[in-house]
Order: sequence, then C-alpha cells, then structure tokens
Amino acid sequence: MPEDGHIRALWILETLAGLQQPAALKTIAERAGLPQTKAYRVLRNLQEHGYVDHIGRRGYRVGGRALALASLVGPRPALLHRVRPVLTRLSADVGATISLLLRSGAHRVIVLRADPPGTAVHPIAHIGERSPLTSGCAGAVILAFLPAQQVDEVLLAPESHPVRTDLPEQLAEIRRQRYAISQSANHPALNGIAAPVLDPDSGHALGSLAIAGHPSRVAEPVLHRFATPLLAACAELGPRLATVLGPSSSVRLESLDVTIQDVLDTHSVE
Repeated sequence: MPEDGHIRALWILETLAGLQQPAALKTIAERAGLPQTKAYRVLRNLQEHGYVDHIGRRGYRVGGRALALASLVGPRPALLHRVRPVLTRLSADVGATISLLLRSGAHRVIVLRADPPGTAVHPIAHIGERSPLTSGCAGAVILAFLPAQQVDEVLLAPESHPVRTDLPEQLAEIRRQRYAISQSANHPALNGIAAPVLDPDSGHALGSLAIAGHPSRVAEPVLHRFATPLLAACAELGPRLATVLGPSSSVRLESLDVTIQDVLDTHSVE
C-alpha cells in the first residue's frame, strides 16, 4: 500500500474509477486496502479539489477535474480518429447500432457507439454503461479471449457472481465460432451479437464490437447473418486499436478506461 500521501490519493482515485459509480466509502476503502478513516480523509481532499464528487448517501464518483485530465492524457482523440469510421460504416451496412466496448476489470464498458444514418434511434445502452464480463455477449467474447489467469481472476471477482455453471462450455464455443449472440441479457428489449477485437500480436482481446437492436428487427437468424461483416470489422479494428492502447493493453485497462455516463452523455462525438 502506498505510504506517500500524493501516491495514496492517486491510488484511491484509480480504485474509485474501477468501481461501479457512485461507490460507497466502505467499498472504496476495502478495495484500496485502507482503513475507512484514512480513505475518507483522502476522498475529502480529492473532493475539495474537484477530482471526486460526493453524491450524498450514494457515495463517491470520479469528478469533472479528473475526467478533464483523462481527456488530455488519454487515448480518446486517437481512438475516435482510428476507430469511429469503422463503426459508422458497419452501422450503415447492417442498419443497426454498433458499440465498441473495452474491458475494465471484471466489467466491460461501452466507449463508442454509432447509430444507423437517417433513423431516430433512442438507445437503451449508453456510452459509459458497465456490465460484468459474465453477462451478455459483448462481455463474454472479451472473457473468452483473455489469458487463462485473467479469466480465473474475473470469475472469482465479486462482481461476476453468480457465475453460470455452463459458462466454461459457452466460452469454449465462443472461441470456436469467434462470436456470441445474446437475447435480452442486459436489456429486456435488445438482442445482440458481439465479436472480440484482438491484439494482432498476442491474440488476446482488446475489447469487443457489438451489434444490437430490438428483437422485432434483429431476431436470431438476422444476428447470425451479421456475423460476417462484424468479424471483418473486428479484424480491421484490431491493429488500429492496438496502436492506440499499446502493448499488454488487456492488462493495463483494469480501472483506467472506465467512463462516466453522466459526463460522456453531455458531449457529442464528431
């Protein structure tokens, strides 16, 4: 555990970023390995300087100043430049919403989305949404292509429970066909198909690309037909995403690529 006060503050901020927002003081302290009294003092200091917001009894969330700093030093501009054209083209080709998701610990996070042109889409899944890797096709395809040790760590994480007993067989099937389909897994009114975006060097998942839509428009047979263009887009995205995220990105993502829905939804993506 860091002893220096400044490093401890960064440790707390990184810990908070990796938790479901807002997070309770007790949860933050336990995850950071600090007594609640010490964690509270650090959080209060971060709050006073705008790096953390206190949401009453709901707990704490990453503040605007921390998000502004992340936008300056993070990969988001490069991510938009290299990745968004692929999402936009695929969305136009299949006539459905496309999402790019990255791993954040035992969760997957929606970081970019493209909607089909000329349609009034009211998305159910928003940028910044986090769900366990063990729930839904977009998380499962990331999990299936992680190193074995990381898969075990995810399955042991509290966020992942309860784990389906057939999950190992499901992951093996995903590795075989290289995509997964889910029906109303995270949202009652959404069906989806997802495939992993792989690091061309390691073969491990950098994230996933998902196509989603209302069951009346994207029933299971339609989803299977989307597999070919989806896999082609993932193959195109792999090298682009690897250059943005760098080597060993599946390890480094952990808490560092979490996005906050309240903030990101206020910014339009050009």
